[in-house]
Amino acid sequence: LTSMELETNATPSQIENKRWVKNRTISVQATGEVSWPPDLLQFNMMISSTKDSFEAAQGSVKRRTDYILQVLRNNGIKDHDVKCSTEIIRGEQTVVYTDILVGCGSAAVCEQIRNKLMEKLDSSVQFSDVTCQHTLEARANKRQEVFKKAISNAKAKAESIAQTVGVQLGPALEVVELSENVQEEPQAQTWNHPQAERQSQPSHFVSLHQRVINCTVTYTSRVSTIFEVQPLRTCQHKKCSNKHS
Repeated sequence: LTSMELETNATPSQIENKRWVKNRTISVQATGEVSWPPDLLQFNMMISSTKDSFEAAQGSVKRRTDYILQVLRNNGIKDHDVKCSTEIIRGEQTVVYTDILVGCGSAAVCEQIRNKLMEKLDSSVQFSDVTCQHTLEARANKRQEVFKKAISNAKAKAESIAQTVGVQLGPALEVVELSENVQEEPQAQTWNHPQAERQSQPSHFVSLHQRVINCTVTYTSRVSTIFEVQPLRTCQHKKCSNKHS
């Protein structure tokens, strides 16, 4: 189509496509989206013992701590995923608290270990709810992934336009991220120290599976791109020349 024929006979989409390839470039915008579940699940255990002497209280806590750590190792939890801290309170009697923080990469493993320990240990060991988190490393990786996906979608859109108007898509000349967005529901830590009174109880039970779903994060990225274009006949001529040579 000539410029005059384009204005008088072409459809609106053809006119728009012609504008897109003005100055031998195609300019398009596109969006990428990536969702992923939490990659870190954690829960706390607080072991306490009140005895007349420090040695007796410490020994009682140590026996249960050693058992817990052995169960964790048997279930594939690495030492660097477990953090322990101890607090001692002296008075008429000595109170020893040991807090164990456990991190898991799988909801199924986390639930299995927590349930097993709750069955085997008495009320002197208190358990927090499982919390779901996204590590900084995972966030950075997904941030790059969604940006690349937006660019890939833009390229696919540009290739479709180039094919429609009969030109060959060239390299990207410009890529600008117009916006980025993160959709997530922050989950508050529900651990309470044994000395603190729980202020409120949950009104209904939410399964760990549902909490993982609720904590799924979605990243979106919108980009503006400009691609160079070449006449399709030029590219075909080059292929023919290569064949003859």
